[in-house]
Amino acid sequence: MRIYGPVPSRRFGLSLGVDIVPHKTCPLDCIYCQLGETDCLQMEQETFFPIEEIIRDVKAALEEGPRPDVITLAGSGEPTLYSRLGELIDELKKLSSAPVLLITNAVLLTVPEVRAAALKADILAPSLDAGDEATFQKINKPHPDLNFNDIVTALIEVTNAHPKEVRLEVMLIDGINDDRQSIENIATITRQIKCDRIDINTPVRPPVPERGAMPCGEDTLELAKSILGPKATPIAKFEKRNHSKKPTHNFDDLDKNVRETLMRRPCTLHDICDSHHLTEADARNILERLLAAGIIQADNTEQGIYYRTTGKNPTVRKL
Repeated sequence: MRIYGPVPSRRFGLSLGVDIVPHKTCPLDCIYCQLGETDCLQMEQETFFPIEEIIRDVKAALEEGPRPDVITLAGSGEPTLYSRLGELIDELKKLSSAPVLLITNAVLLTVPEVRAAALKADILAPSLDAGDEATFQKINKPHPDLNFNDIVTALIEVTNAHPKEVRLEVMLIDGINDDRQSIENIATITRQIKCDRIDINTPVRPPVPERGAMPCGEDTLELAKSILGPKATPIAKFEKRNHSKKPTHNFDDLDKNVRETLMRRPCTLHDICDSHHLTEADARNILERLLAAGIIQADNTEQGIYYRTTGKNPTVRKL
């Protein structure tokens, strides 16, 4: 378990991350995942970390500041695998007025306890990358016990019952689900979903090249917007809010904190500066030390230089 940030999010502003599942433990092995391949392909829920420790660490992070725009249950694994999720959301709401955001791949919404917990989140942000079973298998590489039609049925039921904000994310990948028919198949489902917004995304942080998750073009994003309707919006780059610059860490801890941030998402130099309230010079020094130690690597992409750690090969954990 780790609390990280606040870190910049293109969708939600400054996000205080609450990572409640071990690294790359997930029911899916999505080819576009910025953390690489799934280590443990799992559907069984567990209480991976004591809820009291999670609350203690979130409270400490909130006291250090700055105030986040959201408290986000996400991170390096699928948060709905945490078996005390509903109780945790209740406790987080007592700590701050910042909304509790649940980012989920939505595949466990078929489980009654997960549905109940999802309805408690102030913002529910499920994802939907496919409009049919074949595309789901190709992009998301699910646990063998998952059924696409069951997932879609549960997603429709939960979003229509959710009392607050729902923001659906659709990830479009060049040459896989970005043609007109694939997008129309997704739209057939989204028309049955009650949501406040549909975020149209494409991989901008460097994917693992051999997995084939490449970004689609601006014309495709505009096509998707026209098909998915007025609630659909291509996601813009993160724009920094006007937050306090109160430091969140001691300098002795910065190498460790930057490394742990990069374990959860590839970042640019400016992302690191924003997340940890550093000057460019200080951030460069930290990144150079981590590079020299072989802990991280730098990927030169069309979107700029991203720093990241690498993932491992997945194993399947059956129920």
